[in-house]
Amino acid sequence: MSLSRVLIPMILLIFIMNALCEDETADYWNSKGNKFENVDMYEEAIQCYDRALKIDPEYKNAWYNKGWALYQLDMNEESIQCYDKALQIDPEYDHAWYNKGLALYMLDNYEEAIKCFDQAIRIDPTDADYWRLKGSSLYELDRNVEAIQNFDKSIKIDPSQEKTWNEKGLALNALERYEEAVSCYDRAIKIDSNDKYSWSNKGHVLGVMGRYDEAVQCYDQALRIDPKFKSAWRNKGSYLVDLGKYDEAVQSCDQALQIDPKYIDAWNDKGRALYNLDKNYEAIQCYDQALEIDPKFKHAWMNKGLALDNLGKYDEAVQCYDQALQIDPQYKSAWKNKGSALIDLGKYDEAVQSYDQALQIDPTYADAWIDKGVAFYQMDNYDEAVKCYNQSLQINPDDGLTWNNLGWALNGLNREADAQKAFARAEALGYAVKSDVISTGSSLISSMPESLSKQQSGLISSTSDEGEHSFGMFSSTPD
Repeated sequence: MSLSRVLIPMILLIFIMNALCEDETADYWNSKGNKFENVDMYEEAIQCYDRALKIDPEYKNAWYNKGWALYQLDMNEESIQCYDKALQIDPEYDHAWYNKGLALYMLDNYEEAIKCFDQAIRIDPTDADYWRLKGSSLYELDRNVEAIQNFDKSIKIDPSQEKTWNEKGLALNALERYEEAVSCYDRAIKIDSNDKYSWSNKGHVLGVMGRYDEAVQCYDQALRIDPKFKSAWRNKGSYLVDLGKYDEAVQSCDQALQIDPKYIDAWNDKGRALYNLDKNYEAIQCYDQALEIDPKFKHAWMNKGLALDNLGKYDEAVQCYDQALQIDPQYKSAWKNKGSALIDLGKYDEAVQSYDQALQIDPTYADAWIDKGVAFYQMDNYDEAVKCYNQSLQINPDDGLTWNNLGWALNGLNREADAQKAFARAEALGYAVKSDVISTGSSLISSMPESLSKQQSGLISSTSDEGEHSFGMFSSTPD
């Protein structure tokens, strides 16, 4: 028998045995798990990582990758346990610190998340994402100055990430540094003109600044990118109300509600638009829809009260304001509007008490001072009325309505010369003097157009629930 006839079968046998053994290695199962993960088959990926870890319980990358797959399934607590296993094996594993911080962030545990990001930064201070997510956590804790410092460090490392510019804009907005916020959103949009979140957030800030037309244009850009972007439809509707374009506002809110019929803010803003169209019954139906979804939605209770007030149903209006105040006793607008309804019911003493509650919350609430003056005037208590109007004028000396009301209260005291001066001042301010005192009226409340953050405070960060979480994760073996 020749040597070759013996060696060839032996080599083939060794090759087959190696191939069979390969199926049992931890690397094989980890790699297979990565392939499942890459096509979003996370449960299958987890099974593969478990096979790898059964073979090698000290395989840190398999623990890491299992943690990432669990994170993708919103199993954040289980994900953290996996990262902890990886960190027990290698305490200097910066990616594991980062992703553990990420899972803690999604659990709203921002303080612990920051500790994890600090560990990642200690190991590798050159990773822009580590600084950015630390900044995002600080933002969620309202530590906005510190957040901006971290965003700036991230930008210094990598100025090309639109997410960082967007999130810096969120923190600047929270600090009411609106022009700077707009500049950040512009930088984000320059990097990626299809970043719907930056367009939407820019729209929010422009709206806060009273630049409603420009705000609407920004939302249109966001909707060009994503026609199913429900908060952009709703926010656009809210600012169309501010522009007096009520029919368009209704259409915009309807688009949001077509996407999400349980979107209570869109029901509320549709109600606002219908109220301004004097369609009070339809407005009430919208508020009722919102309240069916969330009976503790205070803005809908208050706005429903205003619509009832408009219909002359003052007792029912008071009941709605009381519901809002039961939810939030510090809701100054509800106290003020309740006072207005009580005046309409001729319950002037109770109205004064209601205004006092509003003023206890905010002593600079000029409208409450004005309407409290109206209640005193209706009781022929002109001295107290004059005091109230003077308080209002200390806050806003150029309000023609207040000068008008002051004139009539002074007239009631037979101080005709002073009354004429007050009327003259009202006219000089462009206010047409009325034949009696006038209340400020009631103003509808929007639940604030969203520039949504993860916590729905209004701003949309790249961690928004409106879309995917783009954190720059490491879904495959990072080493």
